[in-house]
Amino acid sequence: MMRSFVAMEISATARHALARLLREELPRTRDVRWCTVQQLHVTLKFLGELSERQLPGVCEALESAAAFVKPFEIRIADLGVFPSSRNPRVFWCGVDDPSQGCARWLDLADPLLAEHGFPRENRAFHPHVTLGRAKNPAGRKLLKRLLEHVPPPATPPFTVEEVVLFESRLAPTGAVYTPLFKAPLGVDRP
Repeated sequence: MMRSFVAMEISATARHALARLLREELPRTRDVRWCTVQQLHVTLKFLGELSERQLPGVCEALESAAAFVKPFEIRIADLGVFPSSRNPRVFWCGVDDPSQGCARWLDLADPLLAEHGFPRENRAFHPHVTLGRAKNPAGRKLLKRLLEHVPPPATPPFTVEEVVLFESRLAPTGAVYTPLFKAPLGVDRP
């Protein structure tokens, strides 16, 4: 079994802007675990535990959904928290997706992934790049302050051309993400 999720990689320009935000605007503290630059991606769907037996079907589902969504433009636009501003646990950058490409892909992929044991998410979908997670009440208080005072980054639009299935392995320094499969957008299969 492997812990997994589906995401889109971000452009070098967006990665650089978020790296600068992490380095210059967000304080070093033990109360929040900040992401590394290598961990930055746009989350589409968390799958959780994925078995070797499920892997081929999941890859086929990702590829099938991707075939019907043409490459599209997004940009990193704002800051937010999950689950709420009163109780922030995750600090993130939002994604401006005017063509709704992320949601279109997810609408196609969700029923296909459900056939392999990964049910639809009940919460509203918000494409985002996770920046950090509060580890305790002091961290949640800090995230609340940061949301009010840190200027949101804005990046130029970039084109999304594929979705990626990642394995997530926990390490003492944080999660390490390894691409397992890439499904190009808008490519009809033979």
